[in-house]
Amino acid sequence: MKPFLPAVGLSALVLVSACSGGATATHATTPPAKATTGTGATASPVQTPTKPDRLPSPVQSPLPVGSRTLYTGSGHGTRAFTLPASAGKASSVTVMWTCAGPSKFDITAAGHTLAGSQCGDGTGAFSAKIPHANVHELVWKFSADDSVIWRIVVTQPPGS
Repeated sequence: MKPFLPAVGLSALVLVSACSGGATATHATTPPAKATTGTGATASPVQTPTKPDRLPSPVQSPLPVGSRTLYTGSGHGTRAFTLPASAGKASSVTVMWTCAGPSKFDITAAGHTLAGSQCGDGTGAFSAKIPHANVHELVWKFSADDSVIWRIVVTQPPGS
């Protein structure tokens, strides 16, 4: 005789099975979990993103109330941008980024490195607080190989 599973029990089994494998989206620095299929084969790991819009958000926690977003962008390789004048008066700015590729990602101003990281597979989220003394130059440059993709957010703390 076949065991009887009520519809509610079957839904729960399907839900548990569907949720037990795949990528983790809430914490970008956690490696993806390996899932197994019904045949016992191991599912392939999550692929490194190839487009900036496929990278996780660099903002990993809510911004403090009153924070101001100065720049949000994505792209690949090297790019320059200019912060608004208010950034030069701020006590500091915070830079958050994610990147994927075989080399480093650096943020520079007037030839000086403000922050940077290795990129890898795009699962890391990075953050750096840049003090006022280093924000006097408002033209910043993201430096990376053309094969590196990135997403970045620059914020100013409340009351600055």
